Amino acid sequence: MTPTAPADPAGSSAARDFSLRIRDRGEVLLIELGGPLSGAPVEILRMYLVRTLATLAVPALVVDLSGLTGLDAAGLEVLRSATHDARAAGGRLVVTGGLPLLDTADTADLDLLPTIDAGLAALDPPGTP
Repeated sequence: MTPTAPADPAGSSAARDFSLRIRDRGEVLLIELGGPLSGAPVEILRMYLVRTLATLAVPALVVDLSGLTGLDAAGLEVLRSATHDARAAGGRLVVTGGLPLLDTADTADLDLLPTIDAGLAALDPPGTP
């Protein structure tokens, strides 16, 4: 079962421009982000990821950044923290797309792959069609 996305706590226009799309892909949860990941949207994503990681027995998530128009340090920190939390729970969070936004950032803690397909393939259990 996919958790529901949290409501926009701030009601800001940045939050209205931000989008978070969630799809189940077998055992993998695909989260596609769009718009700017800064300000209120960072908190929206943080709340969603914390809730999601707490509800999945073994987290397997792909977070796709290809639809982002901006990413600030707080947004990057949310991705790092969620990556760490997924590993601590015995799972994995892979970040895809958005490489131009990450080219000057310290991404050592992130599990980066270029495309959604590569991320899904990396998380599919062996023997899955």
